[in-house]
Amino acid sequence: MSRQNPPSSSPAVAPCAHPWCVTAHGRTLHPDDETHRSAGVAFEARVRRADGRGPGRGTTVEVGVLRRPDDDGAWLVLDDGGDVSIALSAEGARELRRLLNEDDDVRSLLDGPQG
Repeated sequence: MSRQNPPSSSPAVAPCAHPWCVTAHGRTLHPDDETHRSAGVAFEARVRRADGRGPGRGTTVEVGVLRRPDDDGAWLVLDDGGDVSIALSAEGARELRRLLNEDDDVRSLLDGPQG
């Protein structure tokens, strides 16, 4: 009688069509399993509500690419994993990049002294 291997305890990870996606699709049965996420990059930032005053609060913010199953496309997302989140369409992210590089007022702030 031949001995069969027991079933694997972890499902196979399905390959993803998005080269930037690091989600282990198929690893669980959770709906977030189908959300496409890039690795992301974290940095320290100060955040506050749009109507807030004062210095805000320090937090770690991550920027990356996100596409949920019901999205028509991918988004550039900045969030702190809690209550701070901004999602830009690819078009909006391109415009932000252009402004960071070309707008005189923004360049003056970014190139000027810190503080």
